Amino acid sequence: MQLIFEDGLLLSTIEICYKGKRKYLNRVAIDSGASHSFIDIDSVEDLGIAFENGDPLICHSGIGGAEYSFSKNIDYIKIGEKIFREVPIDFGTLRGFNIQGLIGLDILKSGEFLLDLKNLQLIAIDEKKLA
Repeated sequence: MQLIFEDGLLLSTIEICYKGKRKYLNRVAIDSGASHSFIDIDSVEDLGIAFENGDPLICHSGIGGAEYSFSKNIDYIKIGEKIFREVPIDFGTLRGFNIQGLIGLDILKSGEFLLDLKNLQLIAIDEKKLA
């Protein structure tokens, strides 16, 4: 999968599906420094994703203080040709960033992706074996 290098970020396009509704997000950062994947709630509002009683709350702490998000299982997330079904994704706000989310190590590691920085590609390991 071809990546775009913009404003110091590696950006990709993903497909997300929730309760049968699908959407493409084309400004999602590949972030190997993030332990969990995170989607901006405003980017998927039209899919009906919203906090509900029982959704786990997550506190993210950093230099700028604490931010809260919630976790929800989605039907699937598709990155390149890899589909991850019934995965928990964190949802919250990404104010001040021109991205719709980030893919963290939870998905990058479980998907066995390789990051080719020379050619700006995210490669699924089974794709590499075919090459």
